Amino acid sequence: MVVVISAPRRRRSPPWFGAETRRALVAGLAAAGLALLAGWPYWRHHPAAAAITLVSCAAIAVVGVLLATGGRTRRTGLLFVAASFFWAVNWAASWDATVGPIMSPYAQADFYLALAVGVLLYPGGRLEYLADRIWTGLACVILWGCPTALWVTSKPEWAAFQGESVWWPAPFPDREAFRIVLEVSGVLYVFLALAFAVVLLLRLPRMGRMRRLLTLPVTVAVGFVGVLAALTQKPIMEDSIPLDDLLRVYVVQGAVVVLVPLTLLASGLRVRIAELTVAGRLLRLTAPVSVERIRDALRDVLHDPTLELWFWAPMEQTYVDTAGRPVPLDLAGDDEGDGGEGGRWRHRVRSAAGDPLAVVELGGALRDHGSLVEAALVAGGRALETARLQASVQAGLEQVRSAYRRLVRAETAERERLARDLHDGAQQRLLALGAMLGTLEAVTDDPAVKEHARTCRAELMGALAELRALAREVQPALLVQDGLGPALEVVAERLGIRVKLDVTPRRYSREIESTLYSALCETLSYAVDRARATQVSVRVGEEDGRLVAEVGLDARGSTDPEAELAGLSGRIRALRGQVDIGGEPGAGTRIRMDLPCE
Repeated sequence: MVVVISAPRRRRSPPWFGAETRRALVAGLAAAGLALLAGWPYWRHHPAAAAITLVSCAAIAVVGVLLATGGRTRRTGLLFVAASFFWAVNWAASWDATVGPIMSPYAQADFYLALAVGVLLYPGGRLEYLADRIWTGLACVILWGCPTALWVTSKPEWAAFQGESVWWPAPFPDREAFRIVLEVSGVLYVFLALAFAVVLLLRLPRMGRMRRLLTLPVTVAVGFVGVLAALTQKPIMEDSIPLDDLLRVYVVQGAVVVLVPLTLLASGLRVRIAELTVAGRLLRLTAPVSVERIRDALRDVLHDPTLELWFWAPMEQTYVDTAGRPVPLDLAGDDEGDGGEGGRWRHRVRSAAGDPLAVVELGGALRDHGSLVEAALVAGGRALETARLQASVQAGLEQVRSAYRRLVRAETAERERLARDLHDGAQQRLLALGAMLGTLEAVTDDPAVKEHARTCRAELMGALAELRALAREVQPALLVQDGLGPALEVVAERLGIRVKLDVTPRRYSREIESTLYSALCETLSYAVDRARATQVSVRVGEEDGRLVAEVGLDARGSTDPEAELAGLSGRIRALRGQVDIGGEPGAGTRIRMDLPCE
């Protein structure tokens, strides 16, 4: 499904009286008319029972036609329509003549079978679970086999029919066998009803939240109707029962069955009300509009905490997530594929001009509520367009950050190379030269040469010490080998003030450690040289999945910490970090840096 954000079209007729409603009314009147004709001998003397049964038949047919208009509920709707006509045909038994009596048990069996299978198909449109298919097969055997066994082993008068023209083959009439068939049939009906209730309950934990909210009332109603129908059917499973008593039970069952269409109607109204109120809820949840708010609002109104939202970035010609990072999406077949209960469902949202706007990924269970999803996306159309602009800006910033990160990585690699060259090249050469001067000092007998060699060697050792210090500043070996803690200990020893260190021993990526080390060195240098602090505390650890470094100092100078430390913010933010500087000139200062743990 591709949702296009556009203005609603005007309708000439009321939305509740469209072609679907007219077809539903026609089907309801047809089912009620057939029931009136089939049960006329009984209705003449029982008008109240007639009213109850006709309303029940009409209600089931109306709900069936309305359900048949949906894509996934089409099969359920058609079965409900068939069930309404089966229930109407069931009343042909009241004529007590020709084929009516033998048709009635089969019509009643088909009524309950169609109704039950329709509920199992609702709202997904197929028998999704093994228990559903097993119960359906078992129901076909029991509901068709028991009526067959009844007329095979009985005479019509044993089954409440006294008419002279009743067609009743009865190839093997046997009173005792007939009674056994009645008892076994009564037990099987109760068992089938209880099994159906168990199957309905087993389905609930496997459903998504939206489907569970929709099917729970229907499950309770149908389970109640099934068990009650089985219990009312068992007392009439006796031989020689009067026809009026048999038809009276049918009236009670019809009155109870009307709960099913009423419950389905209530569930449908609940979905429609949710579609009508979704606009107001989205407006409240997305004010003020932001990328994260629109995503969280859609998660809330659609009851899907796993919903993901990606926006189209025109400049980058790709979809980006809520943080502006590019996301490669393969949308081929996503709108038409089968999400299923555990699958995912992606579909595209376009603006009124037909341009790409966003892609929404939802749980596969929400395919059964496509109208609600479409209503939510249309209602949030303006917010989506505003959020798309914000996401485009974030995408641009993300490109800048990516470029800066590449520079940081390149700088880190260059620091490592330079430190390695200083250690393996210049330092080794100076050490070799110092060794040569020492040899010259040892072998010469000229005092002047000895003094010059000693002086040159001392100067050389001083230069070597400065070169080693430079190498440590470029890329300390301890930082590469042992991490932040040991490297910062060496820096703290050279400061000449009291420094309290609390550093996590965990290792992180080279970019993270190198950037944080440089930022902390710059902060400590600021604390000593410009803030003239006497005490400094450094804490480095993890908080909520982020690497956090806090530096506290008793600043005595008159410098502005935010201005003095403005340079390190760029390096931290390049790696998706944040810098927070608190304090005033002459007072204590707190610098907090946090970076993602990569």
